Amino acid sequence: MASNTLPTKNNLMRLKDKIKLSKQGHELLEKKKFILTVEKDKTKQKKEEVKNKLKEELSSAISKLKYASIDIGLDKLIDISEEIDGIRNIDIKYKTIMGVEIPSVVYEKTDIELTYGLYGTTISVDECIISFNKVRELIIQLSELENTEFRLDESIKSVQKRSNALEDIIIPEDEVTASKISDILEEREREEFTRLKVLKKR
Repeated sequence: MASNTLPTKNNLMRLKDKIKLSKQGHELLEKKKFILTVEKDKTKQKKEEVKNKLKEELSSAISKLKYASIDIGLDKLIDISEEIDGIRNIDIKYKTIMGVEIPSVVYEKTDIELTYGLYGTTISVDECIISFNKVRELIIQLSELENTEFRLDESIKSVQKRSNALEDIIIPEDEVTASKISDILEEREREEFTRLKVLKKR
């Protein structure tokens, strides 16, 4: 028998304190899980909104690409696209939600500069470039949201495991041990009381 499970009053007090702390820990874990779940649901909803926007914008961009390639030819359009830079200095910073690091993509958004001559191009080229730049921004947003949802989901699973371990294993086992120690101590007290009564009668 381990020394911390020997039937003594000190061990019983320690076990009761441990059970109390374990229950408080379980309650805190459940609160953390709730907050993370709310945050995950918000992220998931926002992700779906961005995903739908991306589908619409991508469809529109492809349509504009067809018109632009008809107007000036695909090769010339590719040459123009390689000279355009609408997003600069992409960096990833992190914020913390209940101990979970959440990525935040930070980038310098600049106005698209016309690096190509107006001669030999049409308005469909401008519209195509603007539309694909929006697609790029939406892809960055979507990747950030998907990564956030994944991290929150992994954290929720981890919290759930710890919460289940406390609720289903640790607390019940400690309560059983505390109950056994308490029964043994009570039995000893009864035996001592009986022995003292017998001694008094003598």
